[in-house]
Amino acid sequence: MATLKEKDKVLNPLRLRNNVGEELADILEAHDIKNPEEYIGIKNLRHREILPEKKLNIVANKLNIPELVEYLTSFQKEYLEEKPRYEESYKQAKETYQKLKNAVDYLRNDFTGGCDILEDILDFFDAETEDEILNASEQQAALFRKQNRTEVNSINLYVLLRRGELDFKAMTLPDYNEKNLLDWISSKEWSSHIEDVEYFKSLPSILASFGVGLVLIRSLPKTVYGAVRWFDNKPLIQVSDHGKDLATCWFTLFHELGHVIKHKNVEIYEGNINDKKEEQNKQEKEANKFANQYLFNGDDLRKAVFDRKYLEKDISADELAKEFSVSPIFTTYWLIKAQYKPKQQQKHRFHIEFSC
Repeated sequence: MATLKEKDKVLNPLRLRNNVGEELADILEAHDIKNPEEYIGIKNLRHREILPEKKLNIVANKLNIPELVEYLTSFQKEYLEEKPRYEESYKQAKETYQKLKNAVDYLRNDFTGGCDILEDILDFFDAETEDEILNASEQQAALFRKQNRTEVNSINLYVLLRRGELDFKAMTLPDYNEKNLLDWISSKEWSSHIEDVEYFKSLPSILASFGVGLVLIRSLPKTVYGAVRWFDNKPLIQVSDHGKDLATCWFTLFHELGHVIKHKNVEIYEGNINDKKEEQNKQEKEANKFANQYLFNGDDLRKAVFDRKYLEKDISADELAKEFSVSPIFTTYWLIKAQYKPKQQQKHRFHIEFSC
């Protein structure tokens, strides 16, 4: 089976159909003619879409197959009549591929049975046509727009959500246990690993024990920081590496956990994280409050950063961390959010990336 690197992005359907030259060459080789081009006296025989009837008569006489002329004449006519339709189909397929090509990296090795990469993409979406994908993606984009004030790329969003759903369905999860999840959150066992990128990447296996599916996924432009969906009363949380910043990933995760705890069976797509309060709906305020409480010991850190910036007071991430008893990566998170000398706030930033 061909790998993605070996496959055509879009297979030209004409490659699957002989032209008249190829058909004749195959017939000659089937009759043990080792060099069909010399035998018929036509160079580049396999590239010929039209052959003169005179040549066809010569071959038919040599092979003593009189009906060959009629067969190849009909074959040639049918090919030339159908060629424009094949070319138009190929053109449309290439346009479809361009719309969907961001899905390629998210196929992994799960979808390799198609004749070309476009067919693998259709299999990934469990769709027969481009329209099916566009319609489904627009439905999800409509919900995103209802919840957010940011622009969304509907196809990119659908790619991430589809990959998350597939990964979730491949998990073997126990029933969702809210009490055990809350006990783990409240224990703050995780708090000693705040600056550990590999620990964060191990969280899917930890949350799985509570019946929570956590999928960490590489971001795509104009999509989500995170999302929450429910399948069979079990929550699926997706966290993207938007911004490639560990502190942002922690906030996104706890924000989504807030939705899981407080907003059961509600689909949430996060276009932004920590919007201005006046732009947040009730659910977002509740999820932010949940995240703020566990990560920042409340909302005082955020207020202090913006107040001191307004008053033009010198502040450092380390000083704020001691004052508010939080990790310096979280004080750095708020200093950058406030755009307080952002170029100087790199000391406690931790880079993180997820796979597709």
